[in-house]
Amino acid sequence: MSHLMTPANLGALLSPLAEAVTVGGVTWTTKNSVVREGVVRVNTVISALSPCRLRMTVNRMKPSEPALQYLAGDGRTGFSARRLCLNAPHSPFPGTHKHRVEPGGGDERAYEPDDIPPVPLQPRVAPGTYRAILEAFAAECFIMIGDDFAWIEP
Repeated sequence: MSHLMTPANLGALLSPLAEAVTVGGVTWTTKNSVVREGVVRVNTVISALSPCRLRMTVNRMKPSEPALQYLAGDGRTGFSARRLCLNAPHSPFPGTHKHRVEPGGGDERAYEPDDIPPVPLQPRVAPGTYRAILEAFAAECFIMIGDDFAWIEP
């Protein structure tokens, strides 16, 4: 557990106080033969939690099940402030859900969101869907999309 994940830091990061804004566009890398990872840098006024970023992973074998994270810090001091799993069931959720990290114990609480565009379970995802998901996730985390944001499909 990161010593930076305190109730005060997490509360500030996930609020307008962080003044979080994306910087530049998404950069995609190939993690293995089937997984692509997209990262968008996020600047905040909370320098102790830098670097911050949004990360999306897309498995080409399961394209309708992307995952997103809002990451703060780096290395051993880094932590995941929020996670989103689309169409990925874990008990008690039958599909799409978000995870909230609880400072201190490292526990996560999950809940079903109502602000994420639905993604039909199928072998292809319509262009623009991943971007819409990223933007909805960013909005819940109080991250503004910067003027220089550029989207590239995975």
